Amino acid sequence: MSFSSTSFTIPRRSTIDADGKPHKLTIGVLDLVSTFSYTIVPKLSVHAYLKASTLNTSDKYLLAGPASIFMNNNFVTHSSIDNVCIGDTFDLPLGIDSGIKVEYKPVKKTNDTQGIISKTHLKTVRHETHITNTKTNEVVVFVYDQFPLSSDEKIKVNLVHPDLRRKDTNSHNNITLKDTNNLEWKCVLPSRGECRLPFEYTVEWPYDKEVEFKEEL
Repeated sequence: MSFSSTSFTIPRRSTIDADGKPHKLTIGVLDLVSTFSYTIVPKLSVHAYLKASTLNTSDKYLLAGPASIFMNNNFVTHSSIDNVCIGDTFDLPLGIDSGIKVEYKPVKKTNDTQGIISKTHLKTVRHETHITNTKTNEVVVFVYDQFPLSSDEKIKVNLVHPDLRRKDTNSHNNITLKDTNNLEWKCVLPSRGECRLPFEYTVEWPYDKEVEFKEEL
């Protein structure tokens, strides 16, 4: 998004020297409400990354540029924002929060053959992510893992667990298979709460064929 023309009203008179150098002026101090959530990709990192989603309820357009992030008056990180229109939402990463513990249990793989007349290879992959909220407040956590995609109709990939056809009995958990073929778990964890996210799938292919498994992140 680009703004062809944007103007701001400066709240107080300021003197800008004609010295050819950039000068900073306070255009406004905005009090915006944010919602916080955590993103976890256990396959890549056993850390929970805090994110703030903020709705621009002010009467000002926010211009793209660098941003310095502070929490409780403590510097957290440098970031940047894109152009934000009035009424739009923007996200800011706030770094790792050690109050959310993530355990990614080792992947278990088994190989087997099935069928009597027409034999096939069957590979089963299982693992589990365990998340614990050690904080004193409720948190919302989004967990992502990759579900393999086959471009060959002779290679069948089946999701065993979670079963997307069944509604999770825990109303605080939602599971979605995204268009990117990634599984997304949304978990609402109370203080000291925890969740276990098992993930299992099978890959089946003709017995006389060799299959090379390649992971792309």
